[in-house]
Amino acid sequence: MPKFYAYIRRSNGTIDTENQRFDILQNSEAAELEKAGKLTWIEETVTGNSDHEDRQLGDIIAALSPGDALFVADVSRLGRRSLDTMEQGAKVMKRKARLICCRNNLELKDEIGSEVHYFALSLGARIERENIAARTRTALARKKAEGVILGRPKGSTSTNPTLAAAEADIRKLRSNGASAALIARTYKVARDTARKFLKEKNI
Repeated sequence: MPKFYAYIRRSNGTIDTENQRFDILQNSEAAELEKAGKLTWIEETVTGNSDHEDRQLGDIIAALSPGDALFVADVSRLGRRSLDTMEQGAKVMKRKARLICCRNNLELKDEIGSEVHYFALSLGARIERENIAARTRTALARKKAEGVILGRPKGSTSTNPTLAAAEADIRKLRSNGASAALIARTYKVARDTARKFLKEKNI
């Protein structure tokens, strides 16, 4: 009998988890399986850069049998790099199992159209992350050139102004799997500052 898995890779907090769960359950098949108690949920907190063989994802893929199905919210949950997501997809197909990317409304199949669509989505997710980071760095450089003091004022306990000004972009980065460390590097703040901001904003 086929087995059905729903995989969630969260960056931090509960909102990301809830959003992914919501996206997966928008798929009618996943929703019916959940109602029937046949959908096994796998959740882990790990960066997209981690080797999938060191993650629960690797264990899931290794356990797949022909006819089994793996549901994910979108392709970016499988890895940060496009080639990584393609590798995961290929391994699922090699096991003759199914990979369903719910937000993208795509089931990866052994046909050219499906594979091209899957690769395009993988590449698009990475481009979006890099463009957001590049736009933010440019905006910060401009503000600095204009004499705007960036970073948290000494002794202040309020939300970091640099991160607060880029909250919308940070939310997009987080939805695409960006870690607190990556956000800290992008906005040139301490990791603890980034973690505190993400916790305060529940991102």
